[in-house]
Amino acid sequence: RGPDAVSAPRGQVDVLVTTAGGGEEDLIKCLAPTYIGDFSLRGQDLRRSGINRIGNLLVPNDNYCKFEDWLMPI
Repeated sequence: RGPDAVSAPRGQVDVLVTTAGGGEEDLIKCLAPTYIGDFSLRGQDLRRSGINRIGNLLVPNDNYCKFEDWLMPI
């Protein structure tokens, strides 16, 4: 999944097929900045601030909106 996260935003990928869960999260992390956080941060507190946690990564709600905007025309 790491190479996907690097190659996709650079326009080096025409098609991405995934056979396991988590592929959509890789795309969400590529569409806008994602920040390093900590596994111990409380999801409930982050959510109130418009931040989601994927493992130790902090993903703003805007990333999900951009993913939805990209996906819906498909």
